Amino acid sequence: MEHNKRTEPEADLELSLLRHGQTRWNAERRYLGHTDLPLFPGARDELLLRRDQPELSASFWRVYCSDLLRCRETLACVAPELISRARYDLRLRELNFGAWEGCTYEQLQHNKQYRSWVDDPAAVTPPKGEAWGAFTARLQHFLDELGQAAEQWHQAHQDHQDHQDHQEHQEHQDHQTHPVATQPLRVLIVTHGGVIRQLRAWSEAELSFYNAPAPPPGGITTIRLRMENGNWRF
Repeated sequence: MEHNKRTEPEADLELSLLRHGQTRWNAERRYLGHTDLPLFPGARDELLLRRDQPELSASFWRVYCSDLLRCRETLACVAPELISRARYDLRLRELNFGAWEGCTYEQLQHNKQYRSWVDDPAAVTPPKGEAWGAFTARLQHFLDELGQAAEQWHQAHQDHQDHQDHQEHQEHQDHQTHPVATQPLRVLIVTHGGVIRQLRAWSEAELSFYNAPAPPPGGITTIRLRMENGNWRF
């Protein structure tokens, strides 16, 4: 006899991508990757004005933050109540610009290697910096791990629901399907402009890294992933 036939649960992930506040190098339009600078003094006041963003009113399943100081300080300004829940992850760092860290476009514009990198970052690596493939691979690894955790959560939720349904309808609901309606699992990610642009480029087919918009410092962009046929898709 078959009881409470299972259906795949709704499985959505909603990622709220919060860009860190401005640093001195950001204000001076210098390349800033792994160099661990604090926020610009005036940035904290600007971030305090962003505490009431509607995206921050959500109940977050998980909170992630780049381990770099500017992101940690941003989280402390915008959502201090979430600090204790934050998981600090170096995979959420900006691209490492190597020897170009702290340089402006004007300082680099006549550098042939730099010009080649601008034209094709996947083919050229900044001296002493991070290859484009390594940057995207660590972001993909983070998403894969997050997706696995979300899938496990949904499966546990489904198992619990199935057990309840079985107890309540054991002799009366043979062959009936019981879908589990769930809200998306909301995740806050405090990270960098380049990371947000790459995630947006993956999520929207018409975008590339170079034309994908990032929110202003302290702003939030939201993207969604959905489980389809056993795979997470944007």
